Amino acid sequence: MSEKRREKWNYHYNTLTDAGSVADVLKENVSLLPREGVALDIACGIGANSLFLASLGMEVKAWDFSKTAIDAIKGVLTSGEKIFPEEMEISSSSFDNHQFDLILCCHYLDRAIAKAIYNATAPGGLIIYQTFTSERRFDVGPSNPEFLLHYRELFFLVRECEILSYREQLTKRSEKDKMFGKAYMIAKKIS
Repeated sequence: MSEKRREKWNYHYNTLTDAGSVADVLKENVSLLPREGVALDIACGIGANSLFLASLGMEVKAWDFSKTAIDAIKGVLTSGEKIFPEEMEISSSSFDNHQFDLILCCHYLDRAIAKAIYNATAPGGLIIYQTFTSERRFDVGPSNPEFLLHYRELFFLVRECEILSYREQLTKRSEKDKMFGKAYMIAKKIS
């Protein structure tokens, strides 16, 4: 990751006024989520999803390459949350010697780590993706096609799993529709 991109994201997180909202994939599928175990929030930002998973009872590892984002999470933690933020470059080797009951990858797409995510998921564990699609139906999210999902691509990222929930929002349902131009999936690693 270039230093210029890191500076851009540090600036972005420094200008936010709140932790943001919890990902739709989590809110809409809360009944599918475990209430214990270890979760990983990849590219966690300033922690809205990490805090949500911890509120369910999970221990959460929160990884992001932005020092500003990680410092923001550390700044809101109390002694009760089991959240462990870590500033790091995320690559396939980041997952070595780790095993998680749930891995969340939200608004971040790096196809090169898909196999590492699968391998680091415990049998019966969940792999959860939510990110922007190549249709780019609105002006939020990345413009680089490398970071945008192709139609139904999530199925290929978790091909050895059981699909529990899938949504790809190609049409706008309302003015407040946050899933417009995005897709999500919850997949269970087959034991």
